[in-house]
Amino acid sequence: MPHARVNEIGIYYEIHGEGEPLVIIWGIGGEIPSLPAALVEKAQGGYRVITFDNRGAGRTDKPDAPYSIEQMAADTVGLMDAIDLPRAHILGISTGSRIALAVAARLPGRVRSLILNVAAARSPDRDDPVAAGAFERLRTAMTQPGFAERTLVHPPTIASFLRQFEALRAFDGRPLLGWIRCPVLIVNGMRDASVPVRYAEELQAGIPDARLVLVESGHLFARTDPALLLNPALSFLGEVDMSAEPGKRNAAE
Repeated sequence: MPHARVNEIGIYYEIHGEGEPLVIIWGIGGEIPSLPAALVEKAQGGYRVITFDNRGAGRTDKPDAPYSIEQMAADTVGLMDAIDLPRAHILGISTGSRIALAVAARLPGRVRSLILNVAAARSPDRDDPVAAGAFERLRTAMTQPGFAERTLVHPPTIASFLRQFEALRAFDGRPLLGWIRCPVLIVNGMRDASVPVRYAEELQAGIPDARLVLVESGHLFARTDPALLLNPALSFLGEVDMSAEPGKRNAAE
């Protein structure tokens, strides 16, 4: 099983396909087996897809210490270093979107483009009662003994889930948004209780030239209906790749 030693922990990762590198950062408590096969299979048709388990989840180590989004962003870059990946497209899903935007803001040279799914710059539960209810339902479910074991292949511990949960709630990326210079696509759901639309609009407003696509779905459509994410994402990636390679663009014309 491939593990890389990064920031004093072992990070489990997988690589699929060939082409331009695309790093996928999954959400809270998520693990590689949770990623829909359609998401990885369709993306790997034109991309070298790198997926991994965040600290505290899956087959990655679960250190007994507080976590932060900035720390998980450093883990992402450390993994890229370990597998000799100087630059990549990055797709961040839910909590992964916060990690991805932190990487893009702090180390812009490492990110070719950014796709942020069910994303926000901060934790909506702080000031939105609907989001607060959704966050509390997630926390309650994931801290019930045996729940994660029934729903995941390599579940987090209750303690490591709570460390991820508190890292998510503590993060406020609004000061970072203006530092992001790569092409950015945001794909959010219009019926997402965890991330109401106004937080997607706030995110778009803060990032220069970011695009926002809203789809008729809730928070989990990357899993339940991957095409809602894949179709705009792959179209966007194709545009970014073509714009970077004038020879290819001219041939297409």
